[in-house]
Amino acid sequence: MATPSYLSKIPVLRILLPFVLGILLHRMWHCWWAAAALALLSIAIYTTMVVASRSPAERLKMRSRYIIPVALLAVSLGWLAAILHCPPRLDESQRTGRSLCGRVVNLNFTDFSMRLTVDVLDNDLAPCRVLLSTQGCDYTMNAGDLVTWEAALDEVRNSGNPGEMDYAGYLLHSHGIRYEQHLKLKQLHPVGHSPTLFTRMASLRRQLQQQVFNTSLSARAQRFVVALLLGNSRLIEPTTRQEFSAAGVAHVLALSGLHVGFIALIIWLLLFPLDYLGLKKLRLLLTLAAIVLFAVFTGLSPSVVRAAVMIGFVFAAFIFNRRALSLNALAMAALVILLFTPSALYSVGFQLSFITVLAILLFARLPEGLKSRYRWVNAITSTAITSLVAMLATIALSAHYFHTISLMSVLSNLLILPVMPVFMVLAALFLLVTAAGLSWPLLDRAVDTIYHYIHWATQVVNHIPLSHINGVEVSTVGVVIYFIALALFMLWFYRGNHRYLLCAILALAVMWSHSSFLDHHIPKQGLVVFNSFTSTPIMYYHNGKAFVWTPDDEETDSATFCQYYAGFLARYNIHELHFIVNDSTVEGGFIKPPYAHLMGQRLLAVGHGKWRNMTTAQRLELDAIIVTKRFHGTATKLRELYRFDTLIISGAMHCSTLDPLLRECDSLNISCHNLSKQGAFLLEH
Repeated sequence: MATPSYLSKIPVLRILLPFVLGILLHRMWHCWWAAAALALLSIAIYTTMVVASRSPAERLKMRSRYIIPVALLAVSLGWLAAILHCPPRLDESQRTGRSLCGRVVNLNFTDFSMRLTVDVLDNDLAPCRVLLSTQGCDYTMNAGDLVTWEAALDEVRNSGNPGEMDYAGYLLHSHGIRYEQHLKLKQLHPVGHSPTLFTRMASLRRQLQQQVFNTSLSARAQRFVVALLLGNSRLIEPTTRQEFSAAGVAHVLALSGLHVGFIALIIWLLLFPLDYLGLKKLRLLLTLAAIVLFAVFTGLSPSVVRAAVMIGFVFAAFIFNRRALSLNALAMAALVILLFTPSALYSVGFQLSFITVLAILLFARLPEGLKSRYRWVNAITSTAITSLVAMLATIALSAHYFHTISLMSVLSNLLILPVMPVFMVLAALFLLVTAAGLSWPLLDRAVDTIYHYIHWATQVVNHIPLSHINGVEVSTVGVVIYFIALALFMLWFYRGNHRYLLCAILALAVMWSHSSFLDHHIPKQGLVVFNSFTSTPIMYYHNGKAFVWTPDDEETDSATFCQYYAGFLARYNIHELHFIVNDSTVEGGFIKPPYAHLMGQRLLAVGHGKWRNMTTAQRLELDAIIVTKRFHGTATKLRELYRFDTLIISGAMHCSTLDPLLRECDSLNISCHNLSKQGAFLLEH
């Protein structure tokens, strides 16, 4: 009798893999009839096989081939699920020149604006979700509110900066948002309140968040508690996020399966008296119910749902006295998430979460030779191996998305993970006390102390020489090759055939060669005017050095700048960054605000009024004028004072100033480069 393969022990994988293929096919070809035809084909093949195998012997012989129609049906179901969940396209009459009504699903406040996710409720439109941003804030607004506004929806576009994140794809595939609109606050009209379960949970999270911010905890500890227990990690400061990412413990900042596991363990331990009453199965059910409620409360993020489904499968196996296989539970968790949210496949959190857990389940075993009779030694060794496996499994994907590689994540996890269960217990107790309107200073100090220890540990690791490498660029092709190498390594690990190991090494060599080829063809010198919503950053780079000038006198936060343009810095191998404030001489040019001479281009940035000091008798020759958001003059005046070829208009300029300027340039036949529409202005050598 043939020995069953290892994959045969994971039957869900036979459906999951073709289901994922169906989702990928939808991204290449949005065609419902092709998916339906594939489903009919699978049914026809299955029917033919059933008719052809009448006797038990023939059915047994055909048994292994039944995977073909099942796989085809799974592909079609994945394809159809992606089509059904894909946000619809609206024609011009549906998204402009009409009044729309919607329910606020989520909202975030900044200093001078709001960002609202709104579900459109108009009966004559297909269900869709849009992103609204307002000029001004209404702090009385909450999730579940009904609002109306005059529609002028635009399809979400990327900023057009080289090396940028695919923001439009992120909103479309991760949040189901295809359209956005910017409004003045007075143009958005609240007309009622119609909450759903999820908006009620969002409102409750916001109330608890505000209560946390009113406590005596330090600001960073407050944001950390909100991220871990309320699922809102957007409030984490860029510098803190960068420090944790460099240390290899960015997973600690976002609510994930790690935290859900801690919460499940805490609840399980608190319910220990039920075991003495012979109610062990009730203990399992109550723990699972608490995890499901927590997942709903925090917004059903993929990492939390994955952990909840896995815990549910394991607990169900105990309840029904069946053997639980972790890999099967993981595959089922992925299938459940993708069935209801196919776009989660493209989410960074989904990819990192499942790849990490898969690698840990496959490789993070404590070898017999390393086992000790002391439990604490085994715990340290097991944590180190688990951290190493997780780092190696996600290193290429992390470099692709975040352009950072941490070489000391094992040490970081050894310092931080042991205190996380204690922190979760104290933070949960702190949240309950705060929600009750009470104050416990001793508890506040304990939570603050542990957070400061965690932050201190990341700083210690980051100060170790070569603890992390920033500015790493790994292409999509490189990521695919790396995972092929990992799959080959896994086959060698389980089958012991050294050919797989040699093929894995060859795949890594191909990946390195591909990366070197891309680096060789990257321009070493260039000038770029970025499209930004807040300022007009200008960067000149030469042989790995970059000089940044922000002519609209906006205060430049280096950490935020590096995080936002990390893809550009990594792609162009920029390892040294200088921010220009006063007159400066750079390699091959100079910057003397408001003038600059870079790469043979004579530039002038207008906005504050210094350019008005010129007179018509001293008319200068320029290659381009950069119009910043502070400009309130006219193109006619610029033409009187200067001779120039191109007008580069800032992406941060408000439409009330931008539209008249564009019309004036068109009437004067002035060549314009509108950053908000055309993307970054780029010159390369």
